[in-house]
Amino acid sequence: MATIEFIAGIEEEVSEIKLRRGRTSGNRIVVFIFTEVKAMGGLRSFSAGSMKCMRLVDEEGDIEVYPRGTEFFYKNDDDLARLEFTFELVNEEQWTRVQRFMERYAERNGMGYQDRGKS
Repeated sequence: MATIEFIAGIEEEVSEIKLRRGRTSGNRIVVFIFTEVKAMGGLRSFSAGSMKCMRLVDEEGDIEVYPRGTEFFYKNDDDLARLEFTFELVNEEQWTRVQRFMERYAERNGMGYQDRGKS
């Protein structure tokens, strides 16, 4: 079991995850990209301000991550193209825990790791 939620009980499907390091801090920065957000379905108003945290749930428990940035990209006025939820991990303990979650999530959803820095 490994799920992602913005609202408790509504499982989201991530399309892509990007990892990088902060230029000045050296902290790990994680970007979850969604092409559909199920939590938006029944709501009249959903914005970056509505997204106080994202819950990563697996057999070890819940991880609440708070956004460093949230960006909505639209095809047109009402048609979401993608949502980018960015958060920062400031220590190795956080990184190893999120990494274990991402491995479980990838296995459950048939995703794999691709190092874009190598050909």
